[in-house]
Amino acid sequence: MINWLINNPWVFGLITFVLMQFDWFLTLSQEKERKEHYFRHYQSYPVNTIEGNPAFQKSVSKSQYLNPKHLIASVIMGAAVTYALIVIPTGFHALFIGYVWGLFLIVCTQHLTNLTGYIASRKGLHGKLFLHQRTGYLIQSGRYLSISLLLLVLSILSGSEIIYGVTIAGFTSSIRHLLLLRKVPKIEQEDLPPDLK
Repeated sequence: MINWLINNPWVFGLITFVLMQFDWFLTLSQEKERKEHYFRHYQSYPVNTIEGNPAFQKSVSKSQYLNPKHLIASVIMGAAVTYALIVIPTGFHALFIGYVWGLFLIVCTQHLTNLTGYIASRKGLHGKLFLHQRTGYLIQSGRYLSISLLLLVLSILSGSEIIYGVTIAGFTSSIRHLLLLRKVPKIEQEDLPPDLK
């Protein structure tokens, strides 16, 4: 399969584009469930959003299924990874495929986890969680780090270059969430939920 993808890099680019669209639709499905049911139990602050990337937070809150900015980014990413697979040295092809797909597959599994949790929480859940965005980024970074440690063990045991690539994607995703902290206001000394301020 890997050799086939290497010989047909446009398929790799196309699947990457599809993964980005799948990530987007899962995000919007998660937001829809939050707006309809889960809002009773969860609110982030200072901005109430489930989207980690500040560039897309407004689009997600408006439930824009066809978002030109995301669509253009997906096309560019698909074309870029196709070109990269053609020009990078042969020995790095499997690692690169694992890395690129790992970025999106790890995110998609987190969306599915959250979405199924939101749906399950329609009954049998009481109270409300107010989560500061900085805390949310730290939690998500920890999740990615945990997944990466598991993948690292699997990489070592299997010797699979693809799984090494996915492992690196997990670690970089964890670091990316730590870097996103810089864009979020610090938690105030007297940290109170938004409705109690």
